[in-house]
Amino acid sequence: MIVGFAWTLKEQLTPRTQRPSFWSQTKQVPTNRNGEFHVVFAGGKHTTTGIVYRNCEVYDATDNNMSPIPDMLHCRYANSVISLNGKVYSVGGSWKTTLKTAECYDPVNKEWTHIAPMSTDRYDFGICACDNLIYAIGGCKLSSVESYNAATNTWYTCPDIPAFNWHCRAAVIRHSIYSLIGGINGNSLCNRFDSREGRWHNLNEMHRGLRNDSFEFMSYDNSLFSIGRNCSRLDIRTNKWEAMPSMLFKRYQFSAAIIADDIYVFGGMGTDREYINSVERYNIHNNEWTVVDSLETEVFWGGAAVISGDFNLN
Repeated sequence: MIVGFAWTLKEQLTPRTQRPSFWSQTKQVPTNRNGEFHVVFAGGKHTTTGIVYRNCEVYDATDNNMSPIPDMLHCRYANSVISLNGKVYSVGGSWKTTLKTAECYDPVNKEWTHIAPMSTDRYDFGICACDNLIYAIGGCKLSSVESYNAATNTWYTCPDIPAFNWHCRAAVIRHSIYSLIGGINGNSLCNRFDSREGRWHNLNEMHRGLRNDSFEFMSYDNSLFSIGRNCSRLDIRTNKWEAMPSMLFKRYQFSAAIIADDIYVFGGMGTDREYINSVERYNIHNNEWTVVDSLETEVFWGGAAVISGDFNLN
């Protein structure tokens, strides 16, 4: 997707000012439209042959250019990808079996290295970064949560989410982690975890007319966005879901990211099981979708993460 659940006893007794620095932001990336933003795509699979990839590419949102970077160490699809402190982490997923392994890409050294594996193998799960920790949340038929501390290369067990199903995504607003779980009794459930409090809370259920079987989930300011066949937003101040304009193309198992004031959607598969190459952009303030680019590559059921600032491609 996307602290309190994961501290060891030593960390619990450590003053908050001495714990890892606060990293999460209300907006997941800076909103400077003149800044540099790169989207890292990792893994995925072929829509018809089922071949699983380990290749990675970077989309430069400034000049709409796609460039390759070194392959991951393992083939993965339905994996989750997150950026933290200038590095990219690709976690879990599936290849022949469900995976618990994880790896990290350093743009300076331009290489992937193994990190400690999760305690649970998981795919199609939420991932997010909060208070300098990475959280892996839920996944297919899982309610478990664990967090990763890069400084110690250790995963810690966290309190379970209140419900589970096959598809979960996560996002962060300030100190709170939000998980969205699809397809439970016809509704999608949203839960909030406050890292200072250490408990999950149920938010308003999404109306079944807005729910999606396949979706991405992200935050901007005080809003959470569910992007899928149906698109909707939740204002956390009113705890109310409302419909928003649909994407221009119906797509499944796509990737999405917040860049400045826009939501970008990449790749995925259409109802005809063909790749969708268009890049769509939703302007949050104008409340409308436009097509802004066409990918030169096939992106389906892999992971994606945004890195702001310079990215070494040479």
